[in-house]
Amino acid sequence: MAKMTNDEMLKELANRTPKSGELWKKAQDLVPGGLLSQARKFKPYPFYADHAEGAYIWDIDNNRYIDCTMSFGVHVLGHCPPTVVDAMVDQAKRGTSYGTPHKHEIEFTKRFVDCVPCAEMAMLCNSGTEATMIGIRMMRASTKKPLIAKFEGTYHGWHDYAQWSVYVDPEQMGPEDKPNQVACSGGIPDAVKGTVLMLPFNEKAFEMIEEHADQLAGVMIEPVLGGGAFPAGKEFLEKLREVTERTGVLLMFDEVITGFRIALGGGQEKFGVMPDLATYGKIIGGGAPIGAVAVSQKLMDDMAEAEELVSSAGTFSGNPFTLAAGAETLKYLMENKNVYADMDAKGDRLRNGFNDWAKSKGYEFCLTGMGSMFQLHQKAAPISRPRQALNQDSDIMGDLQLHLRMNKVYIPWFHLAFFSVAHTDKDLETVLSVLKDSVEAIMNK
Repeated sequence: MAKMTNDEMLKELANRTPKSGELWKKAQDLVPGGLLSQARKFKPYPFYADHAEGAYIWDIDNNRYIDCTMSFGVHVLGHCPPTVVDAMVDQAKRGTSYGTPHKHEIEFTKRFVDCVPCAEMAMLCNSGTEATMIGIRMMRASTKKPLIAKFEGTYHGWHDYAQWSVYVDPEQMGPEDKPNQVACSGGIPDAVKGTVLMLPFNEKAFEMIEEHADQLAGVMIEPVLGGGAFPAGKEFLEKLREVTERTGVLLMFDEVITGFRIALGGGQEKFGVMPDLATYGKIIGGGAPIGAVAVSQKLMDDMAEAEELVSSAGTFSGNPFTLAAGAETLKYLMENKNVYADMDAKGDRLRNGFNDWAKSKGYEFCLTGMGSMFQLHQKAAPISRPRQALNQDSDIMGDLQLHLRMNKVYIPWFHLAFFSVAHTDKDLETVLSVLKDSVEAIMNK
């Protein structure tokens, strides 16, 4: 592509996507801010999809892109894998929601439990956010203690107990060893703040867990932080497990993103650390909405002994359409475990190739991540924690997204990106080339 100014690119992109522009105008009158999620924000207006297949997605103006969003991590097999689509179509003909038990509940849950190291039983719901809500309730019911701890810079859904210090704000974050607890949404009651303990992403966290153990029901953590694509690390997770186990505090892994993506057994398998319970979503639904909580029989027995009933219900929880798709997805992954080694190798080539190039050029950019997860930062490598990623220029990152989109690579703006089993070596070579060209253009404009 010939070198263009940002204004020229915005004009060219508007010319390429007139139907998307028309829909954007209508959306702003119907949806607050025109968007259902700020993660879907793009210049000059959002990406309006028409269809997708494999590693590719087409907008409604029929422009094809290499998709590195994959519905924010849902499609580990790529878009529309034939066996999963066949399962969906077959079940749709039989009914999409019954309000009664059905065979896919057993089929899906058996495969799920067989794959997840900490699981002996599972509770099903409709999203990752619901799953973490249930997980928190279970930890409190089991221990009869009120506090839940989360780490600064982690995302566990959009409910009241999770929306604290999701993003590290330089003006409000406080000291590194004792971060401030900052609400990330309006409408959260002040009373909720006292039920959440904010932990720093360093050794001080272990001391705080010990200090609050008598009131602390559990600690939740993402094995790989969704915000920033930072692996928590084997040593850190091992120490966290040791401290929580010794002090009688439950440990919950939020595997909504890492589950079935970085390994068949997710972060538990990858890092060799066993939590007391774990939450899931995204991949396990095969493209349909789902959430799940994996639990041990002991945890269920502890709640029964404490005479605590955990209420969890939902009209669409465990619906046959979702579980038919999910069961087929898990079956494929169980029968093709080699895909994880292949995705690991591709991800390493992408990240290392970009980081080596950026370092050789003296550009302060890097890719972080693990396996088929990656995120672009306007920071020199290495960075491994949220506070190290501070002070990136949102205008520059927005301009980068514009360059990527102009070159037919769809990567979410300021967000974790993904590739899938369907992405070929050639696809990822193209992504790497476009990433380099885009940064080069930004640095030399």
